[in-house]
Amino acid sequence: MELEEERKRGKLRRKPCSAAISNLDDGTLMHIFSFLSPIPDRYNTALVCDRWRYLACHPRLWLRVDRSLKESEAGVFPNIDSAVAAARPGDTILIAAGGMHLASNIQIKKPLCLIGGGELPDETTLICSRGSDRFD
Repeated sequence: MELEEERKRGKLRRKPCSAAISNLDDGTLMHIFSFLSPIPDRYNTALVCDRWRYLACHPRLWLRVDRSLKESEAGVFPNIDSAVAAARPGDTILIAAGGMHLASNIQIKKPLCLIGGGELPDETTLICSRGSDRFD
């Protein structure tokens, strides 16, 4: 009761929050981002500022399939098969836009999210041969 009365009289003031999320280190922010759903939450997080874009798009949070990459880069794979093999349960694989990606004899036995890149739905095409379109 006394606190409520002091608040009404204006004697009790709220202190400003000094633990702003922007004060967290990169590792902690990236850990928080890892709990966000890739689309739309992590994608929207990347739009906040340059630092958040770097962290939200970091290879630790996304695996990528990009056939056009000439040199190897951490978290980037030349085909879907190798990305799925390297993925841990719960990982997100972003498949680069452009062209068709062929997947054959691939079995996904862990929870993964595969997302096609590009702004339009038909910018990324995944073709599965007969033996690989069954998911257990």
